[in-house]
Amino acid sequence: MKRSYHLQWEAKKNRIRRNAGDTLREVGRVLLLIGAIVFITSALLIGCDLILRSPHLTVRETVVKGCQELTEKEILDLAAVRSSANLLTINRDAVARRVLNNPWIREVFVGREFPDRLVIVVRERKAMALLQKEDGLYLIDAASTPFKKLEGDEKSDLPVLTGCVRGGRVDEALVKTAIALLGDFDGFGDGLAIGKVSEIHGNETFGLSLFTDTGLCLQLGFDGYDDKLKRLTSVMADLDEKNMRTGFMLIDLSNPAKISVQRRNILEPARPGRPAGAGKGFRM
Repeated sequence: MKRSYHLQWEAKKNRIRRNAGDTLREVGRVLLLIGAIVFITSALLIGCDLILRSPHLTVRETVVKGCQELTEKEILDLAAVRSSANLLTINRDAVARRVLNNPWIREVFVGREFPDRLVIVVRERKAMALLQKEDGLYLIDAASTPFKKLEGDEKSDLPVLTGCVRGGRVDEALVKTAIALLGDFDGFGDGLAIGKVSEIHGNETFGLSLFTDTGLCLQLGFDGYDDKLKRLTSVMADLDEKNMRTGFMLIDLSNPAKISVQRRNILEPARPGRPAGAGKGFRM
């Protein structure tokens, strides 16, 4: 029994001796791999630090593109990019958020041009009209979104949308319809000498009425504005032929099959439940 135990122990020691070399080689490989990882990591860290400190990547110029309403200086002030900033460390999302704080900015893109240039491309909102609310006038864009209140010292020759706010709430559908009407009217009256749109008034009973700066009021109803405006050409030609195109005129196009015209001496504010003004009427 003792001899058998002794033989087993000797066999075990022999196996350990045979495997010792393999174990040492494996340990050596592991240590070598760890050393290589440490070396490469240190080299990368040192390299990154050198790159981030490199004067060749310092922002020397910030280019702004797409400005119309705003100036380049205003965009640069919003961006607040330090002149000593490294091009790689600039947080482009943070720069974009700061620029978007201006209500005129709809979209902004911030990019890098190596080695030392930062590029800011902005897309501004296009103001289509002014929306009359209880507390003042607001600029609205092509998407019918009010984005900025018109301050007391600001001037604008944009048409005004009135009657689109009821009970303190904006009738978004009516505003969108009015903006679409402005698009239909754009360039339409160039050959008719009917002036520019000064106001579009919304009314629950009569729909939309369009006023021009020459004293013309077009009562257009609720839909089919493009076709109704096309009928205006023949109406104005008939008025010219009859030498009746004098003073302020109200033309009711809400029913294209039964167009009526009123000649008035003065434009009056819109009254509840009816379009502005009153006067001698006749049908075309």
